[in-house]
Amino acid sequence: MFPFLAQSSPLYAFEQSDFFGRLIVCVLFAASILAWSILVEKWIFLRRQDRLTRRFLQAMSTHASPLALFLELDSLGGPLRGVAKRCLTVLADLLGQTPEQLLAEFRHNRIPRFLSPAELERLHAALEEGVDEEIHDMEARLGLLGTIVSASPFLGLLGTVWGVMMAFTGMAKQGNVNIDAIAPGVSGALLTTVVGLLVAIPALFGFNTMTNRVRRLTVQMDNFAAAFSANLKTHFLPPEDPS
Repeated sequence: MFPFLAQSSPLYAFEQSDFFGRLIVCVLFAASILAWSILVEKWIFLRRQDRLTRRFLQAMSTHASPLALFLELDSLGGPLRGVAKRCLTVLADLLGQTPEQLLAEFRHNRIPRFLSPAELERLHAALEEGVDEEIHDMEARLGLLGTIVSASPFLGLLGTVWGVMMAFTGMAKQGNVNIDAIAPGVSGALLTTVVGLLVAIPALFGFNTMTNRVRRLTVQMDNFAAAFSANLKTHFLPPEDPS
């Protein structure tokens, strides 16, 4: 019905490609599906983590004592909960108790004993380790997305170079310099570059967006670790002797 459109559509260019060119287009199509699945999954996950982090920081601002925050951990969520849980586990180990026993002490606003500066440094290290673990979880599969962003244009270029090479090789074998003879092959070759760019460009924007969100959450977690460590020192260091 529309012969011009039939001969100028991406489907026509795909039909003119050889096996290698079609293979690259199929690989790029699969990479596009994978990239979009990662983007959707990460957008939902990081959006939730961002909301829970804000809620956690609000709860922290309402409690002057770290003991009260420890008691409220079960009602909170997000990456900062994991960081605080790790700190609680290390604190209980330093005090020779289980986390449950330590929380029972905290409910009565008691601490078993004061901590030494070395023990407080261990708590600070536990907070930093918890932050590192949460960052690792948030960055999961972002490396794969970055690989898709980097590799897609090169795969497209490889398909184009291969297709053009095959088109000119066929023309040389026929000994016929005719644009009509090589145009279909060249159009199929150029399709791979177009598809590669269509995969890489939206994936690049999504990758940068997710990376920036992870970076913002990282800053919030680092600030929490520093503030919470200072708060622990205030409550667990023995008071100075006025004499």
